[in-house]
Amino acid sequence: MSNWNHGYVTDITYTKGYYATLNPLRIKLCFLAQKLLPPKIDTACELAFGQGITLNFNAASGNASWYGTDFNPSQAAYAQSIANISGADVKIYDDSFEEFLNRKDLPQFDFIALHGIYSWVSPEVREQIVNFLRQKLAVGGACLISYNCQPGWAAMAPMRDLLRAYATYLTPSGKPSAVRAREGLEFVGELLALPSTESIKNPQSIAMLQTLQKMDDVYLAHELLNEYQVSLNFLQMSQQLQGAKLDFASYCNYANHLIGLQLSNDEKQLLSQTSNNRTIYEMLKDLMFATSFRSDYFAKGAVQLSDAQCNEELNKLQIVLSHPFEQLDYTLQTHRGTLKLNQDFYEPLFDAIKNYEPISVAELRETLASKLKREVQFTEMIESLIALGQKEYVKLVQEKDKVAQAMPQTQRLNTYILEQAFHSPNSINHLISPLTAEAVSFNRFELIAIYASLHKKSQNERVELIMQQLKKQGEKISKDGKALSDAEVKQELEKQIQNIQAWIPVLQKLQILS
Repeated sequence: MSNWNHGYVTDITYTKGYYATLNPLRIKLCFLAQKLLPPKIDTACELAFGQGITLNFNAASGNASWYGTDFNPSQAAYAQSIANISGADVKIYDDSFEEFLNRKDLPQFDFIALHGIYSWVSPEVREQIVNFLRQKLAVGGACLISYNCQPGWAAMAPMRDLLRAYATYLTPSGKPSAVRAREGLEFVGELLALPSTESIKNPQSIAMLQTLQKMDDVYLAHELLNEYQVSLNFLQMSQQLQGAKLDFASYCNYANHLIGLQLSNDEKQLLSQTSNNRTIYEMLKDLMFATSFRSDYFAKGAVQLSDAQCNEELNKLQIVLSHPFEQLDYTLQTHRGTLKLNQDFYEPLFDAIKNYEPISVAELRETLASKLKREVQFTEMIESLIALGQKEYVKLVQEKDKVAQAMPQTQRLNTYILEQAFHSPNSINHLISPLTAEAVSFNRFELIAIYASLHKKSQNERVELIMQQLKKQGEKISKDGKALSDAEVKQELEKQIQNIQAWIPVLQKLQILS
């Protein structure tokens, strides 16, 4: 009998993460940043959807007709249970990629998303993925693929091999993968703490280890214990996807569109020497930033736009402020630290969107031109929207008919999430907007504070409601590893409830709350 999991960790389900990069609306801004025509997306598919949070949020938001498969039946069952709550029309399967491709009822997809899975499966399964993309991605469609890459993982590769060997051979096989991964990571940490290991230490491996130590145990197991974990450079990934007739189109992560703001003049000059070869350009850039993870769009036939067409397409887009106005600032976190945004430009931009109402980019440019007394160029406008998207200050708005269709589904889903957060520590930590087809992330106690704010009018009543629920469930609250007294818990809750009040009107404007 063949091994159905192909070396992939299946004894524990994946984390309940939400990945905004899989929202098809983002393609519009990201493709235009590369002067490409964004594809029209009606049908979409997520391969290896994990717990299905992103899949269900996308489906509930109505941004496309969604399909998905994950060969772990426990994860597929959980994803289906969430779909049943929202009532979204999403097709969920527990097929392997090969089985999924052989289904006769699948449409051609305008958008196919793979988050992380390509780095974690066997060469045989990677071939199946490429075959699926070749046969099921429509001409003109886009694929989002996120993957571990070189050179960022190079320094950690020997440590990862040792960690996996330790977890496989020196921890009892009956232990869950999450426990074995954590123990293996602690063992590697002890190794790097020894004075005798100075020769193998480097800033990248130390930084990577520190990052991994902060991660969820379940995520660690999937990231570190899969038999076939692989890190590819951009050339290798591009060559493999050429088998599906795909070419690189754009970056999915907003931060990667802002590379020019982060490079020195010497780096820009060197990088410009490779501008006529995209593959060498990307490999050189990855070396400059020691990139360990990429999230890219590849397209099956992208259409290049003229400058006039770029402006026309950009002006059609609508955006909305998605963050409390009084909390906006002029800093931007990048791969290389904090940058200061030009306040002379961004202050009138913030002023133009402060009412939380959707506004077209055309109208926004006119307003800015009037305030600045000059024309706002395409590059300047799209760079500012991407920067504010990176800060999660603004989001794109979808068509009115899709918003209306999504409203009942997102309301059911958000109501369920708030109820779950109040009653259980094992909750989904995101709320989905039908307006933007994208979620806003909160920690559990912020969600509880939102729940209490909707059910009680006064601050004291809200605190009392939460305190009673925590006692009823026997939950102990700690901060910085120290258990809090009842008085300290009350103080923390008062702070959380007060802080969340700035978000309530924002969530109402985003149609997350009624």
